[in-house]
Amino acid sequence: MIAAAQATQPAVGDAYLVARAQEGYFDAYELLVQRYSGMAYRVALRLTGNHHDAQDVAQESLIAAWENLPRFRGGSSFPTWLYQIVTRRALNKVSRGRPVSSLDLLPDLADPAAEPAIQTERNLAVDAVTDALLALPFPQRAVLVLHHFEGLSYAEIASVTGSTEPAVRSHLFRARRVLGRKLEEWR
Repeated sequence: MIAAAQATQPAVGDAYLVARAQEGYFDAYELLVQRYSGMAYRVALRLTGNHHDAQDVAQESLIAAWENLPRFRGGSSFPTWLYQIVTRRALNKVSRGRPVSSLDLLPDLADPAAEPAIQTERNLAVDAVTDALLALPFPQRAVLVLHHFEGLSYAEIASVTGSTEPAVRSHLFRARRVLGRKLEEWR
């Protein structure tokens, strides 16, 4: 009965929660964090290639968003703004020069019914894709992750990365071409 009543009530929109959080209501920001912390971590993981760095980036990004919320004017949606923060922080983390060596980017494709040889083949494919993704220059990696993994449009990616749509298309084209070459044996 309660679930049916909750299902008929519309979800509170991001714009309302942002406005309330800007007024100092931390519980409103907490709801935004609940909605978008998974996305922040997922993007950070795919961009940094390391679980611990991704946790740091996601947490730092959510804190930075809270600290800068008074300056958020709603020119874009809250998730787009958060993508910008996560992407910049991930770039800062990656550009510090530490080599990326984690294979945590893609979920394990474990199937208990699969034979060990098939499972090994899947794991090798996941490792190859992960390595190829991490070998891309950061701008190409960011565009690829935001478009293919997060489903953002070219316009949204341009807004997140601070570039133009033609630049986004160019980075995406180059990233796909490099991945295609690196993963040729897995076709």
